[in-house]
Amino acid sequence: MKAVPVIYRYPARSWAHELAKIVSFQVKECVAKKGYCNVALTGGRSAAQLYVAWASDPEFQLLTGVVFYFGDERCVPHDHPESNYGLAMRTLFVAGVPQGCTVHRMEADSDDLETAAFRYDVGLPRRIDLLLLSVGEDGHIASLFPHSAALHETRRRVVPVIGPKPPSARLTVTRPVIETASQVFVIACGEKKRAILDRLGDKPADYCSIPARIAMRGTWIAEA
Repeated sequence: MKAVPVIYRYPARSWAHELAKIVSFQVKECVAKKGYCNVALTGGRSAAQLYVAWASDPEFQLLTGVVFYFGDERCVPHDHPESNYGLAMRTLFVAGVPQGCTVHRMEADSDDLETAAFRYDVGLPRRIDLLLLSVGEDGHIASLFPHSAALHETRRRVVPVIGPKPPSARLTVTRPVIETASQVFVIACGEKKRAILDRLGDKPADYCSIPARIAMRGTWIAEA
């Protein structure tokens, strides 16, 4: 059966707060059922808006049992403006990581990216409970860019890649991580990303030209 994305559309001024409510609820439900929840964070300007909204929830600092990972990372120092880890620390964790929660950053500033990718793969849960993704204007998700060789990786779950824009060297999760995640939320806000959303169903099996099609079974957040 062909995957059909679930699309929630919200006004530009409110989508981040609406998604924060959904994510917060799903995380708490997961913790209540399992005692923990594995969450993979994303990067980008849209993610920053979500994180600010989520962090503003008074109950965020009361979270326990949540283990945060990253879907991709730029190969820059962890405090660099382009670092996804740095972004999360400045926004989602601006008041600190909630007690009882942990954050596992990708060591993309390592001199040995192959080893860094292997270590992150080993430490990554077999299944991510909640995966956050942001779609790029070219249709990429995580750091899986159109026509990248990494799109064909089915064994390794974390690999080094070279992207088309600086910082070009990155680490990213691969298709198996996205395809096996229990819940996937994809942020596709903005006019250019709306165009990607409109094209998803044209050739759903063609994830090479639009990698975001890998996440078609997820819940997509767009502007009304």
